[in-house]
Amino acid sequence: MKAIKSTKGQPLIQVQVPEIFQLQYDQAGKEAVKKVLTDYKDTRVALDTLDVKAKGSVRGSNIYFRFAVGNAYRQITQENIHPINARESEIALANNVLVNPRSTYEDLGLTVYPKEGVNSKLWNYLREQLKDKIDLSQPFIITGLMNVVKDENYENSLRLDLNELTEAYNVPILIKETGNFDSEDLELQRTGFPSELREGNRTLYTAKDGVRRLYRNGNLYLGAGFDDLAYSVGVGRVNVAKNFSSGNLEQLVDYRAKLEQEKSRKLEGLKQKYESLVKQVESINL
Repeated sequence: MKAIKSTKGQPLIQVQVPEIFQLQYDQAGKEAVKKVLTDYKDTRVALDTLDVKAKGSVRGSNIYFRFAVGNAYRQITQENIHPINARESEIALANNVLVNPRSTYEDLGLTVYPKEGVNSKLWNYLREQLKDKIDLSQPFIITGLMNVVKDENYENSLRLDLNELTEAYNVPILIKETGNFDSEDLELQRTGFPSELREGNRTLYTAKDGVRRLYRNGNLYLGAGFDDLAYSVGVGRVNVAKNFSSGNLEQLVDYRAKLEQEKSRKLEGLKQKYESLVKQVESINL
């Protein structure tokens, strides 16, 4: 009889596990930050909180720096990584993967509203790049990764170009007024945004026009209305995703939704059985 091969110390199923980590001043992080400081000297990308001699987390964030350091990190490590997008951020938050999310903030992308307004030069440029892919009559977000180009014709003398890792899609709920939402809303893990605004323990802040920052604050609210794209303070952070399969994760989110539906269905069935038994007991003449 043929001997059975031992699997001791080996996984029975080989899977590619997604990894999310906060950008640190390790060797790769220092090289990425140094490259940003060199390539974007005297621009709003080179944050005053950056220090290649520091240790621990890289401090500071605006959308320009986030994109630039993401591209630099990819180039230096030659790894398939990217700053987490809006959807991945919510998945990581729901699974307690993020480091100190209640004492930091993180830029996640850009919000582009149908009406021209703040950051109008970038507004026109982004819409022109996406006119064949996005419904421009509805608000949309741009997340993932973009190229940062020095260009005096744009706000902050910086232009943002699409690349192969850029994600852009319509988010209709952004037409709503600022409101609260439930942190358990599963749509957060599909799109990065809630399915509805009503009661809840988190808040979505919206605006009416222009290009705005999309970020998650230390209070875990989602900001989609702040107009200063270059603003940064030391509590800003950048989280990076590696081996992240969005398709597989979306399937897991859908599976979780089905489990929740099945749980609700069973609870409703038990409730009906209980009520039926109560009625039977009440009908007995003692």
